[in-house]
Amino acid sequence: MSQNHYRKDFPIQALYNSIRLALEEVRTNLQAPVGLIAGAFWTALSICAEADNDVLQPTGQISPCALYVGTIADSGERKTAVDKIVLAALYARDAKQAAEYKKALVDYQADMRYWEAMDTAIQRKLVKAVSNGEDTEQLRRELREHADAELSRPERNRIVYQSVTERPLMEALQGDSKCIAILSDEGSIVLNGGATNKLAALNKAWDGPSLLTFDRADDSIEARDPRVTVSFMIQEKVFLDFMKRRGEIARESGFLARFMVCRPASTQGFRYMSLDEAVWEHLPKFHQRMDELLEATAARRKAGDTQRRLLSFSPEAKELWVKAQNTVEPKLQHGGELESVRDFASKSMEIVGRLAACMHHFEGVAGNVISMETLQRALDVVDYYFYEYLDLFGNANDVPQSQKDVQALVMYLHSRYWLNGFSSVLRNDVRKSGPIRHQGRFEAAIQRLIWDGSIAVCHEQQYARKGRLWVHLNPNVFSQIASQ
Repeated sequence: MSQNHYRKDFPIQALYNSIRLALEEVRTNLQAPVGLIAGAFWTALSICAEADNDVLQPTGQISPCALYVGTIADSGERKTAVDKIVLAALYARDAKQAAEYKKALVDYQADMRYWEAMDTAIQRKLVKAVSNGEDTEQLRRELREHADAELSRPERNRIVYQSVTERPLMEALQGDSKCIAILSDEGSIVLNGGATNKLAALNKAWDGPSLLTFDRADDSIEARDPRVTVSFMIQEKVFLDFMKRRGEIARESGFLARFMVCRPASTQGFRYMSLDEAVWEHLPKFHQRMDELLEATAARRKAGDTQRRLLSFSPEAKELWVKAQNTVEPKLQHGGELESVRDFASKSMEIVGRLAACMHHFEGVAGNVISMETLQRALDVVDYYFYEYLDLFGNANDVPQSQKDVQALVMYLHSRYWLNGFSSVLRNDVRKSGPIRHQGRFEAAIQRLIWDGSIAVCHEQQYARKGRLWVHLNPNVFSQIASQ
């Protein structure tokens, strides 16, 4: 991974007080890195909001407000302690619901034994009546009525899952509008195990599809309108191992780009003990707010209401959103500051919108319109993650091979031809003397540059499609590289 040192301090002042004061309290008492603690708070906000809200992005796209969060921190940074204490209200709720489910399951099993006994008795009567040639209409009606009265197995309203491969993930989401969270303070559990299929499933879940399916020859599972929060904390060595094995597909598929991921500076060596007893004033208030929101969601869903309200942005917030987007866009050009992290850049403004929606919901702001103030806070936070992502993945040695090939080819065309006054070059010359010797990779890089408008490839006799192939450099692209 990169060591570009693009990093910024976490913008703690951008947070609303209900979050900031609780976060600062955790930092004071646990002395863990701020970025690590913040990840746990975003996870909490996402879980509280995902079941109740969608967000209308300024682009016109409707997206979930669920977040994907990743934190890279070594052993001893108190990952487990932070996870348990910040999300204590969530874990307590899941434990309570597990106990209620256990009792309901015992009752269900007892009632089902009675139902099955009655079912057997009716069927025996029916068999006897058929054997004796008697009228069976009444017994058939009883059998239908009894079948209609079959009990439904109780559902366990579980939110938190950890070890989830593709099939268990789909089973957890099966049904209508299920909302779960995949959490782990040992991120290898989330990232490994059926990795390729799981990454694809989580990519789809991020989009909040109306229908998500798992099809096998002997089985089919459907999840309608699901929502998923994902959060992992992982040691750097384990993450590096994952990147070596799956890094290219994780980036090219956009999986990692969906995450607010950071690698905060260690606090080890600066954590001095005190005999003073830890004071917890603000975190309990944060937990209370979590309880209120989760209880309201549970009550609404128990009543059969699975509709989500649609949050949108005020006109002032939309203007700010456009300004922020237009600030990022030029940096994505060839040679631009953010060229190597285009994957995250393509998702970053959607993440901003999601985070703003989560803040709006948690703060209990009246109405369905997200203010410019809330959007600015979300922008400040995601800006931190933008530069964390750049620090982690911005080095040319760490980008996918396909992207490295494209970059190498652009710089070759720029330095060898454009700077020497040539805007066209024989394709075969580029193939023979250029930086990419592998035929398949060369073809893929050329095609990518054609797709994004950087070059055009034409025959000498263009309309007859005859003669040698020429590569024509787009002056709008290559002149901008030359000026940087």
